[in-house]
Parts: sequence; structure tokens; C-alpha cells
Amino acid sequence: MVESQKVCIVLATYNGKSYLDEQLESIKFQTNKGFVLIAHDDGSSDGTAERLKAYDVKLIESQENLGAKQSFAELLDYAVRNTKSKYFMFCDQDDVWNQDKIEKTYMTMQMLEEKNGKNTPLLIHSNLTVVDQDLEIIAPSFWDYQHIDPSQGSLNRLLLQNVVTGCTMMINRALAEKVKYIPQEAIMHDWWMAMVASAFGKIAFIDEPLMLYRQHGKNDTGAKQYGLKYFFKKFFSKPSLEKYIFQSKAFLAYYKKELNEPDRKMLEEFSAFCQLNKCQKLRVLFKYKIWKNGLMRNLGLILFA
Repeated sequence: MVESQKVCIVLATYNGKSYLDEQLESIKFQTNKGFVLIAHDDGSSDGTAERLKAYDVKLIESQENLGAKQSFAELLDYAVRNTKSKYFMFCDQDDVWNQDKIEKTYMTMQMLEEKNGKNTPLLIHSNLTVVDQDLEIIAPSFWDYQHIDPSQGSLNRLLLQNVVTGCTMMINRALAEKVKYIPQEAIMHDWWMAMVASAFGKIAFIDEPLMLYRQHGKNDTGAKQYGLKYFFKKFFSKPSLEKYIFQSKAFLAYYKKELNEPDRKMLEEFSAFCQLNKCQKLRVLFKYKIWKNGLMRNLGLILFA
């Protein structure tokens, strides 16, 4: 068993040596020291694993490339089984955490647990500062940059758009055990966890950037500015809803017996979305308020659904 700490940070790496030291140093000097760090290296060839070994990190190495989603899935499963940690945080290899990131997130989690109980699945997330590869600020608020409203974390709103960024999350053990596994149909690990938290527990957010979110050519996912250029690019390309529907079908299949009746019905109707005619599709969207953030995104959804 890994030494018990209240917070377990799981870090996924793959050929991330260039920026890894800055991330690890930012974790090392956190004001809250009550954490253990577990890393999964996805078969790096640039010396990433060797750099990890130079820090106080429990390292899980892999010869096959799992990708970010499944690496975090493996990490969470390992952490739940091999630690007694009550809370879990998720870390990318190329960002930089504010010194009080763990402390502020942990304090918010404590307040949320006092209100809802420790057996309620809970998820806390925060804003980010978007920076370039040299840590120069691109946007002080990731939410403003991408036109994201963090308050739209209900299950109906999460079907088409995720408002939770994985590297800002803290989840409690109740949510970690409720997630259990992350299927291939999940778009990303953070999106799936947000759906589970929304359906069976609570999501809360900290309206403050608690880390630097580095953008560079090798990002697995990244920040794309919301504006006229984004709008015209998306507006004139017919959106495909297949990945959202596949994810919803998987969610319904796994949690069907535990869902409340309104959520189960919504997921059943949305899962059949592709078989509906235009009027029927619009009826489902309006009936369940299945929308994205922003007028322009929803205009495109209505026109091309």
C-alpha cells in the first residue's frame, strides 16, 4: 500500500520531459503538504520516466500507449485500490500549479462535504490562466477565453459540453468509487466523472484561476478562443453529435438501474437522437434543455441538428 495521505495526485505523462520539472516543482512547494503523488508514464522515449524517479513519485510504467483518458483511468483505479486517500486530484505534465491550489481546493471540498455528507459523490474544479509555452499569459481566464459557464454543470447540459477541466479537479472517494471505470466511449475522463458527479452527487467550482494552463504544439487537448473566427469555422461545418451520443449510451448502459426516472428518460431519448427527424430532434433539445454554452453554439446546433 502507498503511504496514506488525505490527497492523492495522479499524474499522466508521455514524452513530457521539456516541461515536467516546472510542474513537479510547483507541486513540491504546495502550501498543503498532505498529499502523495502517483504517476503513470505512457511509454515515453525522451527520459520522462527518469525525471519522475528523481522526485518523490510512485511511478507506474507502461510499454503500451494508453492515451490520456485511459492513463487517468488506470491511475484512478490504482489509487483507489492502493491508497487510503480520501480525495483525488488530476495533473497534466506541462502545467504549473499555484502554490495554494491544493489548499484552496481541499478547503472547498471540506465545506461541500459538510453540507452534503462524505458519502455523496463530489467534484470541485476551478478556473485556469491560459499561457503559452514560455508561461506568458494568453488569457487570464480560461472560462472567458472559451466562453464557458461553470455553473452549467447539470447532467442535461453536460451531454453536449463539458465545463470541467480535468487538471483542476478534486474528487472525493465516494465519487472515485462511483466512477469505478471509464469506458472507451467516454470522450475524456473529466467529462465522464463530471457526468457521474452531476447524476449522483454535486459539482462545485472555485471562481479563481489556480494554475497556469500551458498551450503548445503537443497538447493532448487545448484551449481554443471563442470568437468570430471560432464561430464561422464551426457554423459552416455541420456538427456531428455521434461522440456525444455514444458517450450518453455508455453512461445509460452502465448506470441505468441507479438513475432517477427523469435522467434515465432523457438519456434514452438522447441516445436515439440520430434516428429522429428534424422536428423530433428539436423537441428533445427543447424538452430537456440540452444546450451548449453560448448563443452562437446553440444556433448552429438548432440549424444543423
